[in-house]
Amino acid sequence: MRAVIWLTAAFAIFYGGYWAVGSRAVLEGTETALADLRAAGSVEYGEVTLDGFPSRFDLTIGNPQLTGADGAVEWSAPELQVYALSYKPHHIIAVLPSDQTLRIGNETITIHADDLRASAVFGIDPDLPLNRAQSVGKAIALASDHGWGSTLNEIRLALREGESAREFELGAEVFNVGFSGQPASTLSLSGLPVDGGHLRLDATLRLVRPIDRNLVSETLRLENLTIKSIVADWGSIQVSGAGQVEITPAGQPEGRITLTISDWRRGLRLAAELGLIRPQLAPTVENALTQIADAGGGESLELPVTFANGWMSLGPMPLGPAPRF
Repeated sequence: MRAVIWLTAAFAIFYGGYWAVGSRAVLEGTETALADLRAAGSVEYGEVTLDGFPSRFDLTIGNPQLTGADGAVEWSAPELQVYALSYKPHHIIAVLPSDQTLRIGNETITIHADDLRASAVFGIDPDLPLNRAQSVGKAIALASDHGWGSTLNEIRLALREGESAREFELGAEVFNVGFSGQPASTLSLSGLPVDGGHLRLDATLRLVRPIDRNLVSETLRLENLTIKSIVADWGSIQVSGAGQVEITPAGQPEGRITLTISDWRRGLRLAAELGLIRPQLAPTVENALTQIADAGGGESLELPVTFANGWMSLGPMPLGPAPRF
């Protein structure tokens, strides 16, 4: 009996020492990484605390604020909580607060979620390469200061390492998307429901470098995007597609994604009402697309989204400058 007591006490002392050393390493590493990001102008934050003894490392970052490289995008929240089991520190769970703020240009969007969390598993390696990650959000509501709102019943994201450390399989699905404000009015006038939308994406990403702890000091950039399947359903409008796009060192996409669109005439009218196509061009575009659809022998329309020389087009229609990655 005495031996059992001594062994239990020795284990408790050893484990307590392990937690103390591990927690100090986690806290110091986090503070160093945050300080580097703050120096680069991309992060601001408040108090950083760690507790959870003896079985977890519970890290809390107060008032985090992330800013994009050009300052056009900014995210902030009251706090960010990151958890890891002390005996499995390479598997972390992040819990985001119920309320967050996202600024894109001069538009501010408030985000409320009943539940929004993510987890990631890293390799047992000094560089901590990402092995897989997933995120789930439920009952999410967006409200813009530009007068529109949106709701999502559930969103799921999953990322896992592919054939190499630079390649990842991406899956995403959004259930029961809805709108309020001006988008809802436009949808109603077009004879479409204001909610019930469903989106699904299955893709492969190839990056210029692995996702690991060195990202604090190095830049992550997309090199190739292969869309195996993308599907969007909204009332009578259904869009599906697949394709591949290469990203040049300058960040310009080159390639094409072929889309198949059902009830495309209603979709065209909706695009014009939303301002995606100038109203005066809509009749010309519809005539051109009618010829393409008639040649295909049905109401469905198959069109490539083409990216070339910094521009993008949908079939014969130029859409404007392509986004940079």
